[in-house]
Amino acid sequence: MADRMEPKKRSRGASRDRHGRGIRRPLLSDLFAFGQTRGSRFEQIVSGTCDYLKAVWPNDLADLNWQIFDAPSLKGDASAVRRWAIKRESMTVVIYRVPIERLGHHRRADSLHERMHIEEYVFAAVGELLGKDPWDLIPDQNRDN
Repeated sequence: MADRMEPKKRSRGASRDRHGRGIRRPLLSDLFAFGQTRGSRFEQIVSGTCDYLKAVWPNDLADLNWQIFDAPSLKGDASAVRRWAIKRESMTVVIYRVPIERLGHHRRADSLHERMHIEEYVFAAVGELLGKDPWDLIPDQNRDN
């Protein structure tokens, strides 16, 4: 009879289901992509965009190279911060990460808009390298007339 009077002891794991709301999630669940830094995501987008352009324009961009730097060197007379640079002799576009991510745009609501923002500058740099308008780099079948 004495056994019935004693309250049951619960294990610590069982107390994690508080107030019937279910087991708690880890503090840093899907909020952070572990192993993927801001810079590596930027590099993936630039690389993917350049690979796409090479596939669409194989004759013009077969030798396309790209580099990513954090920021351009600033000269005293510069009125604006460059987002990219081109090196025609080596068919190279240089993309500057920090100015693209932080200057001249509002915060993007989602990763799609951020990707489109980065791709805009890659298209502009490759367009300048080829002497074409960036919109002309999009294949005709994907254009709305």
